[in-house]
Amino acid sequence: MLITMILTILIFIVILAVLVVAHEFGHFFTAKKFGMYVEEFAIGFPPRIFSWIKGETRISINAIPLGGYVKIPGENGEEELTEEEKKKIQPERLFSRKKPWQRIVVLCAGVAMNIVVGWLLFIPVFMHGINPEVVIISVSKNSPAEHAGIQEGDVLKEFSTVEAFIRATQENSGKEMKFLVQRNGSEKTIVTVPRVDPPLGEGALGVALSESGISAMSFGDAAIASATFALQVFSAIFILLFKLVGALIGITSGDLFHALTGPVGVFQATAQASAMGWAHVLYLAAMISLNLAAVNIFPFPALDGGRVLLVIIEKIKKSPVSAKTQAITNGVGFLLLICLLLFISVRDVVRIW
Repeated sequence: MLITMILTILIFIVILAVLVVAHEFGHFFTAKKFGMYVEEFAIGFPPRIFSWIKGETRISINAIPLGGYVKIPGENGEEELTEEEKKKIQPERLFSRKKPWQRIVVLCAGVAMNIVVGWLLFIPVFMHGINPEVVIISVSKNSPAEHAGIQEGDVLKEFSTVEAFIRATQENSGKEMKFLVQRNGSEKTIVTVPRVDPPLGEGALGVALSESGISAMSFGDAAIASATFALQVFSAIFILLFKLVGALIGITSGDLFHALTGPVGVFQATAQASAMGWAHVLYLAAMISLNLAAVNIFPFPALDGGRVLLVIIEKIKKSPVSAKTQAITNGVGFLLLICLLLFISVRDVVRIW
């Protein structure tokens, strides 16, 4: 058990590190190509553990492994520059002095890298293939499934299609039914009684199901299929974010918070994937990478998409947004994101417990 936990932690850290480095390298590489001065390339958030100087850039490893950043002077306006930076850095190398399209490319480069990484990770998965399985994606309140202890993420071991499971529950309506689920690498026997007359839209057990599985294919077919799939996943997540905001302000309906998960939920998913084999681990890493891409390009303060929006506003009004305004909007946005992350993490802990 201890070895499994340590292995899961290591896999979790490696996945986050690879995705963060890829994202920040996108910013770093394009900024350098456009002649910008890159002051720091950071993995994780402060406090700093150790760092070294490479050329003119400080490479730092920080204690909180939930992200990273590339510090480019002038990113939040030239008012933020210290006297030392004004003397040391040539004005034409400041982020704020570059053309709007160059700044937008730099801001979007991290997102592009995460999409590319997601695509590349999917390729070996599509070449290897994944056996078909049925996964529980949600459990209705006060349903037979909830009373029996069925959880989101449980894999139905004895069924390869959703139709087969639904047929089995219908055949056992009003009678005791036993089946196996896989959870966190171990199997558990579920004993429940499917309802004879379930509420509309819930089904006999009160679960929502997802059918997964990938047929093995050649490298060329895998490269094409995984590229298409990666773009579909990215688009679906990006649209979901707009729907979530719409639900918060009352434009759209539906409870979409169940689709969100934080570091705790991702760690649990890592444990499940590592128990199922390397193909599932790569699949999970690809999905996380695409999630990071969609979230980061979303036009919200403190995110890359929010910074792109500020550049567009500057282009329209033909004058830069003040450093004070940028600091306030990004600060408020970052605070809201931290609050949301804490809320989701607490919910994940409660759900798992």
